[in-house]
Amino acid sequence: MNEYVKYKNELNTVSLGAFNANEFNLFFSMLSKTKEEQHQQIYLKWDELKQLANYGSTSNTRFLNDLKSMYQKLVDSNYIHMYTDDEQVGLESFSIFENFTFFEEEKAVGAQFNPKFTCLLNQVNRNATCFSLEEFISLKKKYAKNLYRLLKQVEKTGYWEVSLENFSFLLGIPKKYQVGQIDQKVLKPSIEELSKYFEHLEVEKKYSKTQGNKVLGYRFTFEKKK
Repeated sequence: MNEYVKYKNELNTVSLGAFNANEFNLFFSMLSKTKEEQHQQIYLKWDELKQLANYGSTSNTRFLNDLKSMYQKLVDSNYIHMYTDDEQVGLESFSIFENFTFFEEEKAVGAQFNPKFTCLLNQVNRNATCFSLEEFISLKKKYAKNLYRLLKQVEKTGYWEVSLENFSFLLGIPKKYQVGQIDQKVLKPSIEELSKYFEHLEVEKKYSKTQGNKVLGYRFTFEKKK
């Protein structure tokens, strides 16, 4: 499989942390079919989408439930975009899909993207995140999948600094998690999985200079892509 996903970096500011691993695979498999195209609608047979997403279960009922769950989570996490109009700056929120249809008899899915969203998918030449769909799907844990795409955005620099608050938001880490729990349940297993795609991948904590050992954020470093 040589499919890849490509989109403008702005999409990485949206929290997709509510997705489980299957939902991540389904969503980015769908995005892989939209790259470099000008249309705003896609139609995919279930079998094709299953193959793209390497979907393991043979149950169509489970597959349909996963698709519906993925869609509902996208509805619940609208895309928030900053705009400038007549020297005014503001935020607008909109759904990624204008409609999403489940063709159960045809065993297919149809989706129409919001025109405001397609600008993130079409004619993407600069400030873009691009990655192998096969690599993404090979990752087992949802936190590793999420971190993979965020690190891919900075693969030419080889480092990423992020605040603890923003890191938790982007990865969908439960608010109740303490730093130690993030270490054990998020960072450690993610680094283990991602090391095969990012050479010499390491993470260090950024501490407050005035509040003792309070963790303010993280710095990820790895061998930059030449």
